Amino acid sequence: MRERLLNAWRASPAAAWWRGKPIHEQWVYGALVAIALVAFLWLGLARPLLYWQEEQTGRLQNARQLLAWMSANETGARAAARNAGNVAPMDAAAIIPIVTQAADAVGVRLNRLQPESSGTVSVLLQEQPFDQVIGLVAHLQDGSGVVVERASIDAHQAPGHVDAQLRLTFGR
Repeated sequence: MRERLLNAWRASPAAAWWRGKPIHEQWVYGALVAIALVAFLWLGLARPLLYWQEEQTGRLQNARQLLAWMSANETGARAAARNAGNVAPMDAAAIIPIVTQAADAVGVRLNRLQPESSGTVSVLLQEQPFDQVIGLVAHLQDGSGVVVERASIDAHQAPGHVDAQLRLTFGR
């Protein structure tokens, strides 16, 4: 196999071109190829590996600092976790019936009612009378324990109507 490759090289036009060059030019071309090979190895292998090693060293240092901080604050975190069991859980599923009953009571149509993982509920109201939207908010805050965490109310084209986005949660 090796012999066949060498014979193929010797018969190629590239080998004929190489043999036709003087020795000093062959040395120059050889040096250029060696420089190009070293540059390729540096840029393609060594430098990316060095950057990767530097990045991983930084990640390791960050992980060690986080572990040290967590170890230093472990007792406080455990105490907070024990005390957290005394607080009533905030469940978005418990807010939904309260919101739907309040909306029915004031005559507001809910376009979207979406529970979120944080225990809040997002409510979308479109083309609703402003007075009824404010009535819904007042009805929710009057004894149900539901409070508005965030509200965004925009005027609608129809006079006296608004589009509203509310984020509701249990009072804290």
